[in-house]
Amino acid sequence: MPSVISNATRIWEVNVHWKRDSQCSVWNSKLRGVDIWQCIRDHDSTPDTEPPNSNYWIYVARR
Repeated sequence: MPSVISNATRIWEVNVHWKRDSQCSVWNSKLRGVDIWQCIRDHDSTPDTEPPNSNYWIYVARR
């Protein structure tokens, strides 16, 4: 089943607790769009856990 992307998808930031199945958005300057990622494991964000880290995130879509 495809994931539903909320109009209020949170921007990825450091020092945030991400729950499994929550989504974040990240600006993709090369393709000039916003990539949407879905959390696959609860974690507190650090620079090492930023998408596209496949230990924490799966790619959903681009908006």
